[in-house]
Amino acid sequence: MNLNLTGRQFDITPSIREYVEARIVSITEDKSLKISSVNVVMEREKERYETNIVLNCKYHVFESTVEDFDLYKSFDAAADKIDVQLTRLREKIRNHQAEPIREAEEKVEAKAAAKAE
Repeated sequence: MNLNLTGRQFDITPSIREYVEARIVSITEDKSLKISSVNVVMEREKERYETNIVLNCKYHVFESTVEDFDLYKSFDAAADKIDVQLTRLREKIRNHQAEPIREAEEKVEAKAAAKAE
């Protein structure tokens, strides 16, 4: 996974970089999706911060933008949005798997028995 961190109108300190890397890794490690790159852009305008996260996954691109007066709150909210999007995708992939034939036959037999009674 390739992580790009960009700061506009301010410098990215090592503590910010470590925090962002740790949070992104914690979000992406358990999803078992093929994530190719993550781009994080943090921008400062007067007294507010805007964080934009773009996560590239196989066949999917997730984007999140949040504005706040605190840099860390802005990043956390954007990371939470990405986490929700990844969780929804993972659930969607899991729920679209085929049902085993035995279980499908048992359900049909149970319905037929219920109608017969």
